[in-house]
Amino acid sequence: MTRTAFIGECMIEISATSAHDGDEAASAFGPAKLSYAGDTLNAAVYMARATKLIAQQGKSAPAGNGQTADATISYVTALGTDPYSRAMMAAWKQDGLDASLVRQIDGQLPGLYAIQTDASGERSFSYWRQNAAAKQLLQDGYDQTLATGLAGYSMVYLSGISLAILSAEDREKLFAMLATLRNNGARVCFDSNHRPRLWPDTATAKAAYAQIAALSDILMPTFDDEAALFGDASPVDCAKRWLDAGAGEVIVKNGALPSTYVTKTGETGTVTPPRVERVIDTTSAGDSFNGSYLAARQQGIDIEGAIAIAQKIAACVIGARGALVSVDDVTL
Repeated sequence: MTRTAFIGECMIEISATSAHDGDEAASAFGPAKLSYAGDTLNAAVYMARATKLIAQQGKSAPAGNGQTADATISYVTALGTDPYSRAMMAAWKQDGLDASLVRQIDGQLPGLYAIQTDASGERSFSYWRQNAAAKQLLQDGYDQTLATGLAGYSMVYLSGISLAILSAEDREKLFAMLATLRNNGARVCFDSNHRPRLWPDTATAKAAYAQIAALSDILMPTFDDEAALFGDASPVDCAKRWLDAGAGEVIVKNGALPSTYVTKTGETGTVTPPRVERVIDTTSAGDSFNGSYLAARQQGIDIEGAIAIAQKIAACVIGARGALVSVDDVTL
C-alpha cells in the first residue's frame, strides 16, 4: 500500500457572495457559510476523490504501481483541541483521509479566513491567522515525532504556504526532514502557490523556493504567480527554471490555456484543458489539479494522461461553488 502525506494548514472558512451585484454591504455582510479549507488540504481531498474515480472508471494503467482506492492519504498539520479542530478532523476522516499525524495543541486554534466571490468567479480573501496552531507544527520536538511518523511514506506534498507560515528555524527543520525522507525513497511534490503577504520579503521566499526545488521530484506551479515573482516570459521558461533548480518533473498550470510539462529526462509538451462554459468559483482550481494529477501518476498514468484527468476535475471544480465539491459525475 502506498502512503502519501500532505503537509500544511487548514483554516476555518467563511464564504459569502453578494445577493445584489454592486451592493457592497450585501457582499460584505450577506448570508455566509462556515466550512474549512486550505491549499494542501484541498489537494489531499481531491487526490482521495480522484484516486477512487480513476479506479471506478478503469483508467489505471495496467503497468501501474498498484495504487488503489484504499491507499493511505494523510493530512499533517497542527490544530487545537477545540470543537472546530475536532470537526475538521472528523470531516477529513469521512473523506478517507488519515489524521493520525495531526498535532493537537491545548489552548490553540485554527486560522480563520473569509472569502468572497464576484460574478466572474474570482475571489478575494480576508485572513485572521497570525496565531494559528499550524505555525507551531514543528516546535517543541514535534519535528522528530513527525519524521518518525512519516518514515515509510512514498510521497510527501507541500506548498509555498506550508513553508511561509513557519519560522525560518522551523523551515530548516522541515527541509532536513524532507531530505531524509527523500533519501529513504519518498518523492517530494511541491506547488509554490506564492502568497506575498505571508513572506517578510521576496528574497526570503526565493531562497526557500530554491531549497525546496533541490528536494522536489514533482513541481506544479501556476504561471501567473511565477511570472509575477520571477519574471518568467512563458510557461516553458518557468518550467525550465524549476528544472534547472533541481526539480525532476515540472507541470506549469496556466488557467484556461494549455498546461506545460518538462522533465529532466527530456520529455516536454502541452495539454489543452476542456472549455468551461461558466466559471462559478475558481477556489481550489489549482489544488484540485494537483491532487488529481498525483492520483493519476500514482496509478501509473503517463504525464499527458494525468494532466488531462487533472484538467477535467479542475474544470468541474470551478463550475461549482466552494473549495471542496463533488467530482463523482466527471467522466475521465
